Amino acid sequence: MIQPTIKGRKLPLNDWEGDDRTPGAGGHYVTCTDTAAGRMVAYVTNGRIVKDGKVYRAALPHPDADGITLAQAALAIYVVSGLTLYIPAGWDSAHVKTHLRAGRGLIVQGAYAAIPRQYRYQANAGFNHAMWVSHISGTSVRVWDPLNPRIHEYGATMPLTVLLDFLATLHNSVAYVPLEAL
Repeated sequence: MIQPTIKGRKLPLNDWEGDDRTPGAGGHYVTCTDTAAGRMVAYVTNGRIVKDGKVYRAALPHPDADGITLAQAALAIYVVSGLTLYIPAGWDSAHVKTHLRAGRGLIVQGAYAAIPRQYRYQANAGFNHAMWVSHISGTSVRVWDPLNPRIHEYGATMPLTVLLDFLATLHNSVAYVPLEAL
């Protein structure tokens, strides 16, 4: 498959968190925020920096056997790439849609169970989760779900309404790195 682009910017390949073994996590997948951070950095740098989520996890100064926060992701992104992750407060769905319509990408967090089964990569959904979203196209969004094992693909689409419902479960918990010039 030819690498797709949005407004001239290369979309990154999926990164499956299933290959990220986290000591102390009991075999659970807990690197979704790290993986989403890696996709964000790959996108904003237009492929100049492409690292697996486990690289971002390893960049943290203290071992963490659980999922990381956006603040921890900000530190990991800075250590790995020198870039700044912004964590806006008080965003509503209008802010999210404006950002994604501009194709700027967002790390998004919410309750995985809010996503209907046909858009999830596992039946068990009783946990909070992070994904990366590149943009809105019509009434759909392109999403990189760290639970998607299809590492030779470039995200997948889901309805915008599904993403907004997911985000509402954690009060629109999002973060982004500003795009580098092409």
